[in-house]
Amino acid sequence: MDGQKIKRDVLKLLLSPLVRWSPLRDPKPGFSIVLGSPWALRHLLPVNLEFVAKTDLQHLHRLHIVFDRTVRDGADSFIKNIKSHFPQLPLTFRFHSAVAGSLVQRINQSKFYASMNWTLGIAQCETRYAVMHDFDLYPLVPHYFSAMVDALRNRALKFSGVEYTTFDGLQPDHRLIGTWALAIDVAWLRQNYRPIDCFHAVEHVAGRRFDLDAFSHIQSKTQQRDLANTVNVNDMAHVRNLVSTYLRFSKGQHFDLVWRLHHMWYLESLSAPVSHLPALTDMMDQATSAQLIVHGQSADFAGTHVTCANVLREQVTPMEIFLHGTVRPEVKDYLAAFERFLWKYGKTDPILSADGSLVWDPKKRQGTEQS
Repeated sequence: MDGQKIKRDVLKLLLSPLVRWSPLRDPKPGFSIVLGSPWALRHLLPVNLEFVAKTDLQHLHRLHIVFDRTVRDGADSFIKNIKSHFPQLPLTFRFHSAVAGSLVQRINQSKFYASMNWTLGIAQCETRYAVMHDFDLYPLVPHYFSAMVDALRNRALKFSGVEYTTFDGLQPDHRLIGTWALAIDVAWLRQNYRPIDCFHAVEHVAGRRFDLDAFSHIQSKTQQRDLANTVNVNDMAHVRNLVSTYLRFSKGQHFDLVWRLHHMWYLESLSAPVSHLPALTDMMDQATSAQLIVHGQSADFAGTHVTCANVLREQVTPMEIFLHGTVRPEVKDYLAAFERFLWKYGKTDPILSADGSLVWDPKKRQGTEQS
């Protein structure tokens, strides 16, 4: 890990003079949202915004969208289209600067992209409080954002959020809140730290060295951090590995969580003029092997456990209810077809716990995600 730390510290040293902010002297009322968006997946940005728009945004000042690239061709028309579809949202858009963005692209690591997105967004905030909101996270209750902001305000916290991170062996006892749903006292942060201080880091926490996500090292330096408690993991749908799965699939590369494609295809159906779910449902029902070909790319589901269909259903169902009040028939058919497909071509072996006891029995056709 020493070599890894040295490499990252050198790269951050190069970025340090290129990424700056100033203290927030006169904060405006309300709160801000910072949303980092992969340019390669920009077609899914409207889906995330549909969920955001259904939350309580009475006190939202700005929603800052930061793309993970330098300015791209077609950006103006894309942004214009997004603004026309969401006139009720106070949107701002930003790309990485030419020099810093080019350096981050040469580094080409997700942690650097994410850290740049967060810090560039925070630099734009004019409110004391802001919520970092992941591109692959979808709120499922109206008070999702306001709950975290209220926790900051009412309990004099510097950080608040929904759940603790367990990345790289961290435990809930470390009390480091996941960046994907993290509310921050922006005025305090910009007064006391530089943007580069917020980047991911290899540092010690409670006497042990960890590979930390953005903001985690700074969190460990203050006791004024806590979960909001009035919002929890059941109040959001976090489709982890969504971005990496899509990018690897689109490039024809190997990826492990192939079943995430079904979540991707569901999300794409929400933004498409005409849903493609019926066609995918037919494809699965008519399949003669574990391979599905979508958009000219082949995905092999032979190693996918049938219980992944349960997880997909458990995640999509509350999303459907939040958006539409019910699970639409075409979505029910799609979820059922995926289950049938995996029973035919996926893995259906029993799942045992560490002590050897039976966790999932294929005879019962029910269970939880394979560990």
